Amino acid sequence: MMNGWRLILVLLSFSCLTSQAWGFSYRGQSEGNFTGPTSSGAAVSWHQHQVTMGLNFGPEWNDSARLALQQWNEAGADFEWHASDNSAQPCVNDGLNSTGWADSSCGTEWGSIIATTRVSMSRIGGTWYINDTDVIFNSGLQFDSYSGPLRRDANGRPVYDFIRVALHEFGHAAGLLHPDESNQNVDSIMNTGNKSLSLDRLQDDDIQAIRHIYSNTHDSQLDITLEGFKQFVIDGQLININVDYLRSYRNSASQALTLEVHASPSANSNDNYVLSSIALEQLDATEQRYIGKLTGDYTSPPTGLHSLTLVLLEAQSATPVYSQAIGYIEIENETLSAEPQLSDSNDSGGGSLNGILLLILSGLSIRRLTSTQH
Repeated sequence: MMNGWRLILVLLSFSCLTSQAWGFSYRGQSEGNFTGPTSSGAAVSWHQHQVTMGLNFGPEWNDSARLALQQWNEAGADFEWHASDNSAQPCVNDGLNSTGWADSSCGTEWGSIIATTRVSMSRIGGTWYINDTDVIFNSGLQFDSYSGPLRRDANGRPVYDFIRVALHEFGHAAGLLHPDESNQNVDSIMNTGNKSLSLDRLQDDDIQAIRHIYSNTHDSQLDITLEGFKQFVIDGQLININVDYLRSYRNSASQALTLEVHASPSANSNDNYVLSSIALEQLDATEQRYIGKLTGDYTSPPTGLHSLTLVLLEAQSATPVYSQAIGYIEIENETLSAEPQLSDSNDSGGGSLNGILLLILSGLSIRRLTSTQH
């Protein structure tokens, strides 16, 4: 680390102070625009303080992944990973954070890549947030869990420590980038290649990085939120949505609110179809209102695979005050079908019940995608 010393004269007496220069890197933003990798200013981060990561590596490796998540949780940031065993698949825009092994990097040859993290972002109220991430490991490489220097097998091939690779990728999933690619010369698990593989735990710079980007999160921008989404059910020409609460953080009453269900084709998220529109009353200042089940008319989108998003609008504004991805549906010849998904909620489940499709999902809407490779 770099240490700077400053000699300060105050009232004719001398005091010696130490300042620490940190070299971390993250995506910056200003007034709704990306400013590139930075170590100061507003970060593109999760708006939640708690984010669920679905672990699909298998029982043994999932335990190692939990240890990596725990290290980040113990860094002292106002941010916490929660591990779950969901059945979501990486590389699918389904609003669920997921992990797993793969023989390609979302359809692209791995080459020399060990693992990759796919991050999607959404702009809400003029501010960019992370809203979905998938982490996949190269299934063609050798992994183990160990501390100390990088190991090799009898033929000289590397055996990668699963935990340190997971630490690196979960750092990307939280919003961090590579310090060394921003010309930062620091010890960091977030550095590229051998610079990170030579380390087996978070470094001081990593800890300061996660604390920094979550020291001033953008919750104040998200002044009206939906909380406790559980399921949606499509039955003929109706859609039922189950949400616990609608909450206002404002000091004044809102205008009339509308909850819409949007569908976007997975291949082109710029297209948007409104499947249902449900009128809601205004919220009083700092009001928390229990919602339960909402019912609205349902219009099917065109044939194809679509990601679904709940969009909360205020008055006549076309800019959402909040949005949340709730999964995906596939329309085949005007017939609804879907891959059931599970969440980490206690009442999770999925499938077809008496002709009613039930999906349990969570996450936020997908708007912009990036991929970060180890």
